[in-house]
Amino acid sequence: MGPEVDPQSDRVTLDGVPLPWSEVLRYLAYHKPTGALVSRRSQGGNPTIFDLIGDQAHGLQAVGRLDLDSEGLLILTNDGVLAEALLHPRSGIPRLYRIWVVPVPDVPVLRRLREGAMVEGLLLRPDRVLLEGIEGGEGKLLVEISEGKKREIRLLARAAGLHVRRLQRVQFGPIHLGALPPGATRPLTRSEIRALHGAARGPGRSRGTGPRSRPHRNGRATHPSSRARRRG
Repeated sequence: MGPEVDPQSDRVTLDGVPLPWSEVLRYLAYHKPTGALVSRRSQGGNPTIFDLIGDQAHGLQAVGRLDLDSEGLLILTNDGVLAEALLHPRSGIPRLYRIWVVPVPDVPVLRRLREGAMVEGLLLRPDRVLLEGIEGGEGKLLVEISEGKKREIRLLARAAGLHVRRLQRVQFGPIHLGALPPGATRPLTRSEIRALHGAARGPGRSRGTGPRSRPHRNGRATHPSSRARRRG
């Protein structure tokens, strides 16, 4: 955890060089392709999402993760307060995944998948499971979870006797992947940013609580407070 920094009175340097502070907050939706790491550092010769996005990702962080073989929606932002709130268990942010599995699940297998499984002493249970159909000999499912533990979807599928051939996140809270192509980004709209802040407050919390920023056009916003947390 980093210290709190007040941009009005504090001076932050790196190796003696002052770091500029910008109050412009940015929010992007990104379609992560398979084979890319959600990391700042490359491993095993695999590129990171920040390598692929380039300068547009400067100063941004990913909200949550997708593993190397997974694809789909990631939210990128420099709003660290919002990112932390979205990932906190109290927010209960729903995450919707489309998965392709073999074999095609029958009714008993779907029942096992919906009931969940004990994995490393924890009960994992999806919020919703829907069989969309059969595609190329694979079952196509929609699976919704609300916390997103590491590899949760794959572990649930394995416990039900299924092998995940492809996994794509299609929704994170109020934000949808839509027709965004793999490797592409788009700025979030003002209404999407407001919806994310509402989701970060979690169920049952008042509109006046939680992190806030004033969204501007093209997915940018200015923070209303002079107090902010800067992460290295």
